[in-house]
Amino acid sequence: MEVVGLDARLLRDGAGNNMYYKTNSLTLGGGQSADVILDTTGLASGSRYFLYSKNLHKLANDAENFGGMMTEIRIQ
Repeated sequence: MEVVGLDARLLRDGAGNNMYYKTNSLTLGGGQSADVILDTTGLASGSRYFLYSKNLHKLANDAENFGGMMTEIRIQ
């Protein structure tokens, strides 16, 4: 994925140059956001991918374990 913005701001320097970067993981704290572009070229239609924290011991929904946020991406 290519990160193009963080916390509702485009990644640009003072001269307006792109400071986008490619990565396969992203660390976000509470209340932070990221704008990313996913290139799905060549992936099979019907494929499903999930974005979530691999640190399952850190995910919780109140007093319940193994909760937290997860996003599903479906390739059409």
